[in-house]
Amino acid sequence: MSHQYVHVIVPKDTVDDIIDFAERDGVTLAGISAAKGPVRTVSFLTTAKAQQSLLDDLQGALHKTEDWQIAIAPVDAVVTRKQDQKTEEEEITESRETLLAEISKNASITPTSLTLVAISAVVAALGMIESNVAAIIGAMVIAPLLGPLLGSILGVSLGERDLIIRSAQASAVGIALAVVIGGLLGVVLPFDLTSKELASRAAVGFDDIALALAAGAAAALSMTAGASSILVGVMVAVALMPPAAAIGLFLGKSAWPMAGDAALLLGVNLAALHLSGQIVFLIRGIKPRTRYRQAKVKQAIRFSLIVSAALLILLAILVGYQVIPGNFPLQE
Repeated sequence: MSHQYVHVIVPKDTVDDIIDFAERDGVTLAGISAAKGPVRTVSFLTTAKAQQSLLDDLQGALHKTEDWQIAIAPVDAVVTRKQDQKTEEEEITESRETLLAEISKNASITPTSLTLVAISAVVAALGMIESNVAAIIGAMVIAPLLGPLLGSILGVSLGERDLIIRSAQASAVGIALAVVIGGLLGVVLPFDLTSKELASRAAVGFDDIALALAAGAAAALSMTAGASSILVGVMVAVALMPPAAAIGLFLGKSAWPMAGDAALLLGVNLAALHLSGQIVFLIRGIKPRTRYRQAKVKQAIRFSLIVSAALLILLAILVGYQVIPGNFPLQE
């Protein structure tokens, strides 16, 4: 979206100060609510390029004011008589406030998300047992794993500790539930451990690392650009749900080496997704509003990148023992 509305709800005695924010490039005063009650709503039409600086300046000006709110609303299209006006579809970046609102609502544990994870795990497990690629893809469409992953990355980028904790809990619970369901199915169902789709989750290669890095980067980029994340969510789910369900299936059949290999694949994917997503958020300039918060978060981001990179390198070394001839394989 190239434009959005920014509605500022403030006490009536601060309206004149807020109106002055319309005197900048890319921001147009869209209206002021009628005089009624102690508050007024000042609305701005802003371009994507100007939105973040407008939000930052508004919050800075209102930090000592009580009872204020800012609401952001999408604009489907803008029609203008200016024939030379250029569109801003290249380099559109969602504001941190929009990202925080969108990602936060999908980064918590809810009955609906747990139900979707359970259904997805069952479908993915059955798809791997039957080597049914269509069923596996269908399971990925409904797996709600993108929100918690991006929530943990965004939480580090903005220094939102609560978001990090909620996202980590949601990811851990979702993956654990998939493993448990896979384990139960592994105990009660007869199947061949060497079926193509199932056995492939016990064979980790460097191509899996590349795929996970690409999925993490695409997920972060799609969110910051305001693009649809449905297909990217499928890519992320492919990197997480089948390995998690496969771990359970192998454990259910007491196939310990294969369960270990599937766990290695899951670990590689998690580290790669987090590393590439964090790098994209950093490149796209997703950071806290104030310099004080930026300075505090900078160290946390550096630590997160180092840990993710070190973990990925360590796991890649382990992968090398599987794919490079002459090395001792992890699976006997």
